[in-house]
Amino acid sequence: MNDAVSQFVADDPNQAYLASLSQSRRQDYPVALFGHDDTRLTIDLTDGESITTNRDGCTSQARRLLYGPDLVTWLGNQFIASNLNVEVHRRVTSDPAYLTAVNEWRTCMKGRHQAFTTPEAARQAAARTRGADEAGSTPAAAEIAIAVADAECQRGSRLVNVAERLDRRYRTGVSAERSTEISAYRLARVEAVRRAPGLCRAADFDTSMLSAYLPTE
Repeated sequence: MNDAVSQFVADDPNQAYLASLSQSRRQDYPVALFGHDDTRLTIDLTDGESITTNRDGCTSQARRLLYGPDLVTWLGNQFIASNLNVEVHRRVTSDPAYLTAVNEWRTCMKGRHQAFTTPEAARQAAARTRGADEAGSTPAAAEIAIAVADAECQRGSRLVNVAERLDRRYRTGVSAERSTEISAYRLARVEAVRRAPGLCRAADFDTSMLSAYLPTE
């Protein structure tokens, strides 16, 4: 953790507020902040996945104040917009052209005595050849061997070219498919920035909102 981040954490008024609470109220703090599990709601996404959040608690209340009362729509749009790269990657790596290129890469790597199923597995193995305390040291011989074989096989299989071509295609397609959600997400963020100063002035930068959710002793 760098000095700027450490200072930010040290100056966080939420941490100071938490430290000021009694032991019993400190135990209630997570519920006050995030809500009760028995009020949890499930948000079904268009790709068949789902996410959950709590209806009550300070976090949900703050989201409603910033982004509007429809918490389900906001969180669904946020998830889709924030995971655009994940969706594109999923489609690219399941495309037949990509799978063919990976298979050629895999055969090439095996011929160089490097048995890995995917480029990601090769990179992870290369990283493991160094200890955690040797992150900035000279690469080990095993790491160099994996890296050289990977580079040669990616070039031979044209894996990078295939991946880049598919990424452009699917990124355009996913962006078009999710345009409604992405546009709504961006608009909500713009509106939140506009609202935020007034909300901060109304709260006077104190903990009154969170305190309202904490039970009294």
